Amino acid sequence: MNNSRSLCMKPAIALLLAVLLTSVSSSQKKCTIMVSNPIGIERTSETIEIQLQDLEKEANWLDPNAMIVVNGTTHDTLVTQRLGTLLLFQSDFGPNEEKAFFVQNAELERPPVNPLVSVKYILPRKDVAWENDRIAYRIYGGPLAGKVKNGLDVWVKRVRYPIIDTWYGGDSLKGKQRVSYHVDHGEGADMFEVGGSLGAGACALMTDSVLHQTGLFAAQTIAANGPVRTQFMVTYDNDSIDRKPYREEKIYSLDAGHNLNRIEVRYSGPAILPRLTIAAGLVKRKNTVHYSDSDGAWLSLWGQINDDTTNGYLGIGVVFPKKSFETVKEDSTHYLIIGTTESTTAFTYYAGAGWTRSGDFAGVSDWNKHLSETALKIQHPLSVTVKAE
Repeated sequence: MNNSRSLCMKPAIALLLAVLLTSVSSSQKKCTIMVSNPIGIERTSETIEIQLQDLEKEANWLDPNAMIVVNGTTHDTLVTQRLGTLLLFQSDFGPNEEKAFFVQNAELERPPVNPLVSVKYILPRKDVAWENDRIAYRIYGGPLAGKVKNGLDVWVKRVRYPIIDTWYGGDSLKGKQRVSYHVDHGEGADMFEVGGSLGAGACALMTDSVLHQTGLFAAQTIAANGPVRTQFMVTYDNDSIDRKPYREEKIYSLDAGHNLNRIEVRYSGPAILPRLTIAAGLVKRKNTVHYSDSDGAWLSLWGQINDDTTNGYLGIGVVFPKKSFETVKEDSTHYLIIGTTESTTAFTYYAGAGWTRSGDFAGVSDWNKHLSETALKIQHPLSVTVKAE
């Protein structure tokens, strides 16, 4: 056999195999998802939610355990997550931009993904702490809560990687080995004082202008730990109004790349009237200024994070659904945004924080713009259609 001829044939065979593989891949069944941004602002790290039943209806050949989502322009395989009846993935959108994505069965096993979001139930403290690549939050549990109730606590970050385990671990050490998470050692710190307040946007029922803030949560359930969204539920069932008990359930969701939590709250029990007044609060702090926008239905507080100016500036804020918004008030402890809702449905709003030293917000104008654009995105969600080829 002629060795030179054999060597010449090998590249040709390789090329033929590559063509055949490309042909097989390009002919694979696909389900097309068209997503459009209906407004003239940029939307970064937008989470697209697809009902699995819609995919099943259009493409019953899809394997729920092997589906991948491919960007129709860049052909990149995107990070996805199944959460209940939803398929989640993220993408950026320019003003009024429309994009195509393809859902298909994976030909190869997908490599593992390191989540940017997580939530943990911390023992023995009984805290719930959660984070993403931008920021971290906490709801206090029992042993070390002190006067704290259901307030939303903020941990500011200037790194994109997870810090919860490291910070809790270092703070729990004894003596000179302790690494306090109240001091910024290069990653950020817990410099926000929630006390007995609603903190950075927790909510409470109001009756006759009286705020009925719940105590510590009685139970917690973690539903999802990324890679796109972390989600958990906490319940409060030891509270009453005029000696009539009521129960509060809150579902917190935080997506990768976002600063604000999506919070769904439901009330039940003998104290609950058909129509409810709900207030979310931002705790008053020194050296801060509050802002509000009735058209956008948001409330903001901006200023120094603490007395040391080298630690930067913090914005905290709440965005209510426009249809529920009533007014903005204040009491001795909070600036409050007030809304009304039917007791038969969940009340959904957004709350959270942003820090100058994270690199995401240069100043108050950036923070308030973020709240305004969040309000616009809530009012004008992405348009999503699903169609099999």
